[in-house]
Amino acid sequence: MPVNLLKIGLISDLHIGEDENLVQGIDVRANFTKALNSGSMSDIDLLVLAGDLANENGEPGAYRYVAEQIKDLKVPVCIIPGNHDDLSVMAKFFDLEGKIHGEKCYYRFDFMGHPLFFLDSACGTVSEDQLQWLRQEAAKEPGEVFLFMHHPPCFCGHRFMDTKYSLQNKEQVQAVLAEIPNLTHVFCGHYHSHFEVAMGRQKIHVVPSTQMQIGANTPHFTLKSSAPEWMVAEIGENFVETAVYLN
Repeated sequence: MPVNLLKIGLISDLHIGEDENLVQGIDVRANFTKALNSGSMSDIDLLVLAGDLANENGEPGAYRYVAEQIKDLKVPVCIIPGNHDDLSVMAKFFDLEGKIHGEKCYYRFDFMGHPLFFLDSACGTVSEDQLQWLRQEAAKEPGEVFLFMHHPPCFCGHRFMDTKYSLQNKEQVQAVLAEIPNLTHVFCGHYHSHFEVAMGRQKIHVVPSTQMQIGANTPHFTLKSSAPEWMVAEIGENFVETAVYLN
């Protein structure tokens, strides 16, 4: 399959509540729609929602709202759960057929000549079954593969998130990813901040949040900004370029 230029819009950590009430004083629904409807998203080929669609515990109203906002999009949408999501509730509002294995949502999506892989880290770890599946599937591909997951697989230099909420089995995940020679770029969310982190020969792209940005330089929670931020990635043959946008 020929490799084409692929433009991906990445939105993470929406934290939509059950209803229209503000979440921590922030209009998270407005923040999400600002990102979704921004000019930077007008010519994307694919939208990825990288977890924590719901605010706390998989509120059905959150998924209902997101599903309504994306139903008329002209491009495919790939979704993975985050630690605040409930997969059983998500599955009632989004097409996850064939993507749920046991209690985990992981899958591949081959699009425009690019093999895209999605893992489920919602419980704070990536299961051995997923890692084995990723290793086997990536080995079938002669060219570059791309990985999407909610938690970054490494520390990112965010003092609060690294200390409190980092991926619990990051060493195991790192060891497997290091064994995949055609995997160079990993896209994540969760940290409510933008980072580009080198993990050996691999580059970790951390997508900021549309809910709020958390200050990275203190060991306790600090609100840096309540403005939404998101990422657009362009993937071509032998290059990946990312840009972060804010409103």
